[in-house]
Amino acid sequence: MTRDVKGATPGLSIRFWGVRGSIPVSGGDYVRFGGDTICFEVKLGDERFIVDAGSGLRRLGGAMVEDGDMNATLLLTHFHLDHIIGLTGFEVLRSPAARIQIHAPAFGSCDVRSCLARLLGEPFFPVALDRMRGIRACSDFELGTTLAIGCHRIRTVRLNHGGGACGYRFDHAGKALAIITDHEHRDAAHEEALADFCQGADLIVYDAMWDESVDYDPHRGWGHSSWQAGLRLLRKANARRLACVHHAPTHTDDMLEHREEELQRQHASSFCARQDLYVVL
Repeated sequence: MTRDVKGATPGLSIRFWGVRGSIPVSGGDYVRFGGDTICFEVKLGDERFIVDAGSGLRRLGGAMVEDGDMNATLLLTHFHLDHIIGLTGFEVLRSPAARIQIHAPAFGSCDVRSCLARLLGEPFFPVALDRMRGIRACSDFELGTTLAIGCHRIRTVRLNHGGGACGYRFDHAGKALAIITDHEHRDAAHEEALADFCQGADLIVYDAMWDESVDYDPHRGWGHSSWQAGLRLLRKANARRLACVHHAPTHTDDMLEHREEELQRQHASSFCARQDLYVVL
């Protein structure tokens, strides 16, 4: 784990702008891990990808404006509100100088543009999607597709979550990053496919909302997983490290630190991700 250096161009890196699940939280119990919902900035050299548009996207947008670099490809895992609510505060979208491409998996008859138009427009938001001049393209893809974006090839995989969700894998400069959120382990055949998808990854960013010894059973069927399941996937995939995310809004800093201690007793290099953490692979 490390911090970035201005002007440095790492091969493959990730910054966690939001790591919370379900709904943003605030207050003294959420200082160390943060309260913003899921938003990850992935850099492949100088190329910026954003995975999910949770409330953490607002702060990322401010950083992009400050740096004068308003180009990015936004990849959505699904359209649940905690993963797209940050679009309402993403000031980059309103700038004609920005170049934002948005890609999302196809779910039934709802394409990405029509789904986002429901959020960005009356009665929920005063600025309509078609007035967001920074958006240069919106497109859908089938789950399991390998996306060709510029010179990069990004693999996708179906996840087990209510209404559907998508995982992403980034391979660059001899390193690999897999992002698996939101997901619940159930079907053995699907788990084999997921382990293959994550095979040899340097880091798996994983939906570890629950603990199997504490609170997973009451939440079976909710479409979220546990850190124990994440470790099983890590070992099956021969991956190096697990970064647990999608922290429940009821889980305080003290609770998450306790869970991280339990996790690291079993796998010392894995961790519970904190908001603003920056990792170069």
